Amino acid sequence: MPSIDVLIVSYSRFGVLRLMAEYIADGARSVPGTEVHLIEVEDLPIDTLRPGETEAEHVLRRGVLMERISAADALIVGAPAYFGSMASPVKRFFEDCLTAESAPPAIDRSRPWRHTALRDTVGAAFTASGTPHGGNELALHSILTLFMHLGMLVVTPGQGQPILSNPAAPYGATAITGASGDASPTPEEQAAARALGERVARVATWVSLGRSAQTARTGGTEDHPFAP
Repeated sequence: MPSIDVLIVSYSRFGVLRLMAEYIADGARSVPGTEVHLIEVEDLPIDTLRPGETEAEHVLRRGVLMERISAADALIVGAPAYFGSMASPVKRFFEDCLTAESAPPAIDRSRPWRHTALRDTVGAAFTASGTPHGGNELALHSILTLFMHLGMLVVTPGQGQPILSNPAAPYGATAITGASGDASPTPEEQAAARALGERVARVATWVSLGRSAQTARTGGTEDHPFAP
């Protein structure tokens, strides 16, 4: 079995998305050979110097983030649903990472959508909102749209059973946090998060095995048809 690196990136103001990330990580770790890393997005933009940080340390920090993201076999992104979309710090996080000057391959920093570092990486999404109609599905779609722009392989849980009464979204793991924004995920939401993590790790394993078999068959000489 190949060794699979699953990276979970999340932004959590009240702690619920942090809990969801841990449940997803538990599910991913249940697949043999899977190693999980977690990154929590901060409110401060990546380009903002941290207290006591030098410019050289800032450049290194941003480069390390991009290297960690591009090295992952699977990327699972979580953001709360704000105004029917992913929270802005998450979108800004990826815009900043994908315009890092130190991140190979070299690209025009004004056109981050040309970046190919995440092409063919498995991707999945999770979110939370205060109410059942608080924009969860739209937030999931905004994350998945980001993945599609980057040429990633989108993985979703699909429609759960029983279809007519299952409260889970078919596009990713979700939670309802209540008026205060800090209600803990229900057992059903926890189970859905773990199932998503397991599914992503399994699909990433299949992709890795298929890539290895293709490389062995072609000798690694077959270029991706959309590679720059």
